[in-house]
Amino acid sequence: MKTILTIIVFLVTFGSVFSQTGEDKHPLLTDKFIIGAGWYFPNRDIKFGIEGNITTEDLEDLEDIDFDETLGLKEGDNTFNFNFFWRFSKSNYWSVRGEYFKVGTTRNVTLDEEIEWEDIVYPVGGEAEVSYGVSLYRVFFSRTISTGQKHEFAGGLGIHGLNVKASVEGNALIDGTSAGIERSDVEAFLPLPNIGIWYIWAPSDRWAFSANLDWFGIKIDSISGGLWNVSPGVTFQIIRNLGVNLNYEFLNFNANIDENDFRGSFDLTFSGPSLRVIGNF
Repeated sequence: MKTILTIIVFLVTFGSVFSQTGEDKHPLLTDKFIIGAGWYFPNRDIKFGIEGNITTEDLEDLEDIDFDETLGLKEGDNTFNFNFFWRFSKSNYWSVRGEYFKVGTTRNVTLDEEIEWEDIVYPVGGEAEVSYGVSLYRVFFSRTISTGQKHEFAGGLGIHGLNVKASVEGNALIDGTSAGIERSDVEAFLPLPNIGIWYIWAPSDRWAFSANLDWFGIKIDSISGGLWNVSPGVTFQIIRNLGVNLNYEFLNFNANIDENDFRGSFDLTFSGPSLRVIGNF
């Protein structure tokens, strides 16, 4: 975090060398293309519930495996984050934005608790390799509802493509008998539609404050799930076509699934700061 603050102080000081007239609107309110790239530093709360023989009605009662506390995966690598924004209509009222990030980790652990995974039991004291991975692809179409010299408010519809995978490999028991080294893994891709709103307030042509909110819950056949995505942030414009953005990102995804390749549930929460350099034109 000290590194982030040092970078921000440097960029703000560097940006003071440049000047624009006070009547100019902030580029986030006017430019057609905005591209950002940087790093996301999330805290994680990762839970999976996996069973071998269940019905859809049983999914709500699964005992989740807490990957960060039980399996020691609370700490993971920081993740690269990329996003873009395009006002594609002549009026600038219609826009599309996209985002991508990937997070995951792998650890060798000694189990403090018994883990039951797809009818396979990994006993207390056993050595195991555990891992998870989450990739997020987000596309959102929006229409400006209100705009002015210092603000913009918009809402729209989008979709989050969520690819989730997890695995446990180690000495296992099947029906109470030692089965040697066994590997259990699951993977699922979920397209989660959402509705959302976002707001930008720019008191000057250098500073802009923003907030985004996405939400949805859905149940279709053998899949039910929901998401929350909340992101307040601040952007400082260093020069006309370059800025720096600091956000706080809260993401929660949950689902109950009864499919051939994934029979169970998950609840994934990521929260923490993200720092991006943005280019606009």
